[in-house]
Parts: sequence; C-alpha cells; structure tokens
Amino acid sequence: MKSVFISGAATGIGDGLVSKLSQEGWRVFAGYRRSPPERASWFNHPAVTPIQCDITDPAAVKSAAEQVAAITGNKLDLLINNAGFFGSGGVVECPDMEEYRKVFEINFFGVLNVLRAFMPLIRNGQGPGSGKGRVINVASSSTYMIYPMASAYTVSKQALKTATMHLRLEMKAFGVEVTTLDPGAVDTPMSSDHEKNSAMQWSAIPETLRAQYKKLFIDTETMMQNSFALYTPDRFANDVYCKIICSKRFKPVYVLGPGVAAMPWMHRLLPLQQVENIWGKVFRAK
Repeated sequence: MKSVFISGAATGIGDGLVSKLSQEGWRVFAGYRRSPPERASWFNHPAVTPIQCDITDPAAVKSAAEQVAAITGNKLDLLINNAGFFGSGGVVECPDMEEYRKVFEINFFGVLNVLRAFMPLIRNGQGPGSGKGRVINVASSSTYMIYPMASAYTVSKQALKTATMHLRLEMKAFGVEVTTLDPGAVDTPMSSDHEKNSAMQWSAIPETLRAQYKKLFIDTETMMQNSFALYTPDRFANDVYCKIICSKRFKPVYVLGPGVAAMPWMHRLLPLQQVENIWGKVFRAK
C-alpha cells in the first residue's frame, strides 16, 4: 500500500486530498495543527491516521515523522506540503513585521522543518518505476500576480517555489522527484470568510495611510470575488490526483484551478511593465 503524509489536512485542499487518496487505496497520514480532525471528511476512515503536527515546531514535526516511520517501516512514498497561512503583512512601505514573520514561519520555514524530518523516509519510498519517493510543495498561483497590500503571502510562496527548484535539482540525482503545485481559487476556510479577510488586510495598514490606499486600491478579497470562480476541495483533489500524483514523471510546476492556466504564459509572453499594468488595473479602486 502506498503511503503519504499531508500537512494541513483537516480543512480545505488538505481535507480533499486525504479523502481522495484514502479512497484510491493509499495509507494516509493526515497532519493537522489544531483544527479538530473530527470535523474532517476523512475522520474515522480506516486508511487514515491523524497526526497533530504544528509545522512551525521542529520537535512536533520530528515526532510526526517518527510516528510515520514506526508504522511504515521507515519509508514514505509521497509527501505533500500543503499547510499554509494567508496573512497580508500590510503594505511594503510600512509592513506589519510580526505578521510578515508569522507568514514566513508557516509558508516557508515550516515547510523546511517538514522536509528536514521527512526526507529520509522519502529517500526510502517508492515512486513510479525504479524511482524513490516524491514531494509536492503547495505554493500559490498568486505568485504570478502582484497583490497590493498582501505581499507577505505571495513573497513567502515565491520563496517556497525557489527553494523547491533547488530541492528538485538536488534530489533528482537520488531518484526523488519534486514539484511545485500552484493552486488557483479553491473554496477553503482560508478563502471563505470574505468580510474577515478583507478587514484583516485593511487593518494591517497603519491608520495614517489606510485612507490613502482605499482611494487607490481594492483589497485582494474583493478582487478574488470579482474575478474568479472557486473549485471545491474535492474537485481540486481529483485534478491533483489525476494530473500530478498519477503522472509517470513530475513536471517542475503544475498550475491547477479556475482561471489560472494562462498566468504563466502571461509572464512568458508579455514585458514585465505590461504585466504590472494589468494587475494595476485589476486592483484599481473604481
């Protein structure tokens, strides 16, 4: 039986992935921080083992890896670094440094904690053919955008994508495949509380500057509601399974979700100034 560890598994994309892989006959280790796993769609499935794991705590991550190793015989076939946090961090001219660091602790350093603990198991795993285990790092399609007032999230995910490129090259020589997944808009708890998310972005800007920005920009939450449809976690998980996990060889990057397939091409075909102008119009206050 194939084995997988998925972080951020209690809700959203992680919940959908756990359900899909368990249905397909995988042995799933579902990592969660504090959201009660009893509410997850996969709770009590015989092929799923919930493991509480705060990825910002190296000791907790090490303990999670040890629990997995004890059950699997010190091996893991697939690691999905899915846990993430959307924090705006304010505007770059006057960032909320505490929030910025929190975003990086989860979206970047947290993933490094998981990699450090789980890569020895992945090296002993089994992928397609004679390959070893595989790694999927979940970044974001927002890395193709320019988000006014929400730079912390996109910058942290861009850092993760760059680190994943390095990991991919380093691991290739050992037979371990690595890829980045850039999801589009998925209906998750992170994205569902529209009023709270919008208020959070504006409150991260000092009051002395807030009115100036409100005259010029709409917030990210409003832009997403105006511009994108949402996939359900189950539909997105099915796409991930069919297009990535079942593939014989990982591509460097996968961009999946509604309305995002053209974004990489926009960067390849258009001058940077034109890309900047496009996002400037998208976020411009009407």
